[in-house]
Amino acid sequence: MANDSRHPTSWIAPEAAGAFGGFIGPRNLVGLVASTAPWLFDGTSAAFRDLPPTTGPRLSDHAHHPLGWWSVIRHADLLPTVETPSSEQWTDYFALCVACHFATVATYVPTDVDTKIRDHLWFLKRPPTERERFMGVVAAVATWDVSKVSARIIDVPREGPVSGHDGERLSILCGGLVGLRSVDDHEGAEVLEEAVDAELAREARAFDRVAKIPGKERQLLVLAASLTHNAGDVDQGLSAGGGDRASPRSRERFARLAHERPSRYGGAFGRAAALYREILAAEGHRHYPLRELRLLRSDPGLLLPVGPFLDAWGARIATWPKFNVDQKAEILSGIVDGCRKVKGQLGYYRAIAGFADAFPGGLDAAPLLRGLSSWSRKEIRDPDLRKLIAVRKDSFEGSLAKRARAILARSD
Repeated sequence: MANDSRHPTSWIAPEAAGAFGGFIGPRNLVGLVASTAPWLFDGTSAAFRDLPPTTGPRLSDHAHHPLGWWSVIRHADLLPTVETPSSEQWTDYFALCVACHFATVATYVPTDVDTKIRDHLWFLKRPPTERERFMGVVAAVATWDVSKVSARIIDVPREGPVSGHDGERLSILCGGLVGLRSVDDHEGAEVLEEAVDAELAREARAFDRVAKIPGKERQLLVLAASLTHNAGDVDQGLSAGGGDRASPRSRERFARLAHERPSRYGGAFGRAAALYREILAAEGHRHYPLRELRLLRSDPGLLLPVGPFLDAWGARIATWPKFNVDQKAEILSGIVDGCRKVKGQLGYYRAIAGFADAFPGGLDAAPLLRGLSSWSRKEIRDPDLRKLIAVRKDSFEGSLAKRARAILARSD
């Protein structure tokens, strides 16, 4: 792939609907990635300024290093758009779908290909050599660097980073063990089942390790959100293809971890789910109000952390050097609108609080007010909003910490 610095995405040409065996075409798929994460292509982020080297003739060859997801995406032109793909091309398409989903799942507009990965691609008939390539791609995902595409990671000593990306991999693994059993590859399914068990055990150890450390309640709550979502991803994976091929043992070990038989994995997923239900459930929405704010897609430094801990994110927007006052006002208006649209959440209010603390003159600064919509100007003067954002960050998080410890004490 040539690196044209003037038009770094000029090779992405639109394709007809269903251009690749009835699925979204490779070029259209990469175009969706470029829309939500343009910094992967436009040279504005130093981490992605130089193209990764070519590592093999096939797209799936590019998956096997920490930035394998980016390498696969940037070499997507190795995969032609064909109406009837070969077994080899389906494998490379699988690698591309996994890479695109990995790159965007923590951005503002994730690509919607996870159901294709689980419910379709694992169930295609293919020769054993291509099934082995599938397995190789999935194994490589465990080595991919999440930090470049997510602000929702907790790095736990001795256990490594934990995030929602782990749930996406678990979903793929569970879909794979169901799909492989559908073609009687029980040995391959066993490999994936043990990989699921190892990952769930790692996440449980990470949660329990952080739970033992006083003062780490914020990190613990972020872990609780990740573990609970990841358990849901496991359930989605086990339902792949209707779920009738998932073995009773797989369901017994992994299904409904956030809902039933909390003793599994030492009870960590049950305790995480209790924290999530009582403190974080309102924050677990998909942030649709922010999807229209294209300015937020301009830099990986603006990726959204786990709510409700959004004070620093709001402050970052208020002080972002590439935004002028009107652009900051546009984003603030979108966040204020999100408060109205998503009931019960507190994260957007915390973002407004962080913005107010960091912006010169706060929310009443004349240049900011001039850039806000008339509706937003009215809303930011609302007494209820002012009361919520007046709570200091340390007081707000201290209150959550006390609630978290009380919930854990009841769960033990």
